[in-house]
Amino acid sequence: MIIINTSHILPDTPYLLDGTESSDVLELPADADPPLAPAGDITYRLSAVMAGADLVVTGSASVPLATVCARCLDDIRVPIAVKNICLHFEKVRDLEVDLTDDVREELLLAIPSCFYCSPDCKGICPVCGTNLNHASCSCDRDRAEPEPDPAAPSPWDQLDALNFAPEKTARKQAKTTAKTPAKKTSETPAKKKTPATAEKPAKKKTSAPASGKSGGRGKK
Repeated sequence: MIIINTSHILPDTPYLLDGTESSDVLELPADADPPLAPAGDITYRLSAVMAGADLVVTGSASVPLATVCARCLDDIRVPIAVKNICLHFEKVRDLEVDLTDDVREELLLAIPSCFYCSPDCKGICPVCGTNLNHASCSCDRDRAEPEPDPAAPSPWDQLDALNFAPEKTARKQAKTTAKTPAKKTSETPAKKKTPATAEKPAKKKTSAPASGKSGGRGKK
């Protein structure tokens, strides 16, 4: 493990940390494509300084890997190097800081997707499979693949016979039906019948008596 004890770092004085670490910490997958395996230990050279209560680590790290060339498929050994490591840890005064995972991540990010034995690797012959870096062959590589006959039927012609119109129309109608909500028929509520009003009995008209007449007999 790559560990720094910040209590050992003097003010304004870089703390140098050189050493090696087992490449097992890389945890490379066994079924990687192309094949990838460590071919040695991780070598690191780091410098640590304190900035107040924070720790700043800079430096470099490298590890050799065993893999295959992407062109000729020869087994090769390539170095993976990171020269601009810069790590920052906050509020770690008088504490031990483990740098192993951070250095591991820097190296994994530096691994390319493919490897070559040399920039001018000639690869292998697509006809006979000869490694052109070690030998030559008389194959006509320009005609390794026969030119297609323009008169021959194309497999894409079968697509012209397919008719997607009915299926598309049915799907479109199904989507339209699913999106359109069913219309609610508005029913006019029946008017409430008001109960028939009971007819009031007619009032009897009483005639007023004639003025100046009395019911008694008059005096002679």
